Amino acid sequence: MKYLIFAGLFCVSSLAMADGHGELGLEKRQPDAPMTVTSVVLGQEMTSISAEGGMEGYGQVYVTYDLTYNTARTGGTVDGQGRGFTKEGAASGRFQGFWELQDGVVVIRNVVNIDNGTMNLDVIKFDPLTRDLVVQAYILK
Repeated sequence: MKYLIFAGLFCVSSLAMADGHGELGLEKRQPDAPMTVTSVVLGQEMTSISAEGGMEGYGQVYVTYDLTYNTARTGGTVDGQGRGFTKEGAASGRFQGFWELQDGVVVIRNVVNIDNGTMNLDVIKFDPLTRDLVVQAYILK
């Protein structure tokens, strides 16, 4: 089952590598969401990036991206979780996908399964030089 999920994620992420996600017919779920990186924990096998920020529809969001490396250490897989908090309650999401280093920027593409039954294709760009991290969320379901 795990291999089937990874195969599906690979297909979706391959499609998402084009710059114009709108060309895929995907609609944005919300405006782009800049987030504040709160920590980067480097490791031999995995790096974890944690961030927080306001996100339309999800309120105050806290997220951690766990990145594992390919053999060249210029990409690999990512998985993690996020939580959003509003006055109405909380939302929880889990995601898996792939990341790559593009011109010094970490670009993460993952599929997010949210506890309210929705799914997103998120494209995250993290610039380690400036600590800027922006989430672009597209509707899958």
